[in-house]
Amino acid sequence: MPKVAKGNGNRKQNMAAVTDDFVKKCEVKQNEALGRFVVAQCNLRAGETVLLEQPIVVLSHMGDRRCSKCFKLTQSFCRKCHLLVLCEDCPDHDNRNCQRLAEIKLSEEQIKLLQEHPDIQPALKCLLLKEHPETLPLYEEMTQMETHLAARKGTDIWKNYHEHAFAPLEASGVLRQLQTEADEDLVQGLLSILDVNAYEIRAPEAGGSMRGLYHRAGLFAHSCMPNLVTAIDEERRMKVFANRFIAAGEILYICYTNVLLGTEERREILKVGKYFHCSCPRCQDPTELGTHMSSFICSHCSCPDGFIIRQPETGTWQCILNPDHTLKQEFVSNMLERAKEEIFHARDDIYRLELLLAKLSRLLHRNHYLMLDLKQNIASILRQILQNIAHRPNRKVYERKIRLCQEILLVLKVVAPGISRVKAIALYELANTQAELARKQYSEQELSASDLLAMLEQVEVMIRESLRMLLFEPLATPEGQLSRSLLRELKELQDDIKNIQESNDD
Repeated sequence: MPKVAKGNGNRKQNMAAVTDDFVKKCEVKQNEALGRFVVAQCNLRAGETVLLEQPIVVLSHMGDRRCSKCFKLTQSFCRKCHLLVLCEDCPDHDNRNCQRLAEIKLSEEQIKLLQEHPDIQPALKCLLLKEHPETLPLYEEMTQMETHLAARKGTDIWKNYHEHAFAPLEASGVLRQLQTEADEDLVQGLLSILDVNAYEIRAPEAGGSMRGLYHRAGLFAHSCMPNLVTAIDEERRMKVFANRFIAAGEILYICYTNVLLGTEERREILKVGKYFHCSCPRCQDPTELGTHMSSFICSHCSCPDGFIIRQPETGTWQCILNPDHTLKQEFVSNMLERAKEEIFHARDDIYRLELLLAKLSRLLHRNHYLMLDLKQNIASILRQILQNIAHRPNRKVYERKIRLCQEILLVLKVVAPGISRVKAIALYELANTQAELARKQYSEQELSASDLLAMLEQVEVMIRESLRMLLFEPLATPEGQLSRSLLRELKELQDDIKNIQESNDD
């Protein structure tokens, strides 16, 4: 889907070529179960690009105000049109939109009403696409997307959008002047399209996020075991590529949720946000492919393999060894909510996190998604400790991080097979820590040169595998930049290995 951009002929040609590539490799189909979906028209290699696409529109999350030009958070508005958000660092935004909105005659009270409601911004930007011949095709593409409007009517989100988006646009007269046939279903439908189809993308500030709506990328079906990877660069261009070999005729899947969540968590996110019940192989397996990412420890069983899982047919929580050993759904829900709250309050405190991990290990399987969350948090703090020379970390700190990375990777190898950025990063963290520990032990004469060489050769294998996966990431992403750093680290590591080998030969 080419993005209309003035004065950028090369970009249009490039995107047209990519669209042709998508047409050659993919076929859009439709059925009652999936709606519109995409299948591979030919065999696809692992890492092969399926789609490159610019967004139809980039928007803030509901409730946020972001500059219409640079997308930074701000409370300022354009001084010409008074309606679209514009930070003080940006002199202007899209001239067509600014001019069209400036033509609308509004009183100070009406402008104030609209400025008080940030949720009008996404609706307004979508409505403006229809106002210009250049962007009308984008509007038409957007309105073909799924809305699930009937399912949303009367819900809390419908009422919220009525109060904070439709009502201000209607009361101010903006809606009538932009769209003579506009009604609440149109506004609610546009906002629903964004909720159901938009992708989360990085915002300019660290840790921030916003949304991008992509036409062709929205056609891919969901699976919690996808065969595609999506990556979005700093220019908000999406790259979609195969994470494994895909045979011609296979349905192409992406994952709409976090693979490190448990089944009930993932399904709830999909039900609330995407309006469907996932029945992929992982969701249908109560053990989550043997990882037990949602399992409890059975307190009645003396056997270490006594785990309580949720039976898909009945929804009851039963021990896999003794069906008489059960947990009530109310207990499970309350216990998980309390655990999440404790994890939240323990963040950044490694001692509280370690105590909580030990406490929950008596209740939850070691691979439970909350246990993995804790392990990731602890490993992140340990990384900061190891990077700070002033801390002078001892051997146990290195070994603790190594053990956590290994435990996380064991799960990722099952739930994220093939090319996976989260797996690549975890593997790099493991390799880097093992290399640092080996060098530390050698400098303290705890390892011989031969032992150091063996350890560094193992690290080289892990870094090569991590790099193999990250090289498919766009360069203008944190993962793409990490791949370039890894290339340098790999060269330095290989030089170290060569020097040790030469010393041993002497």
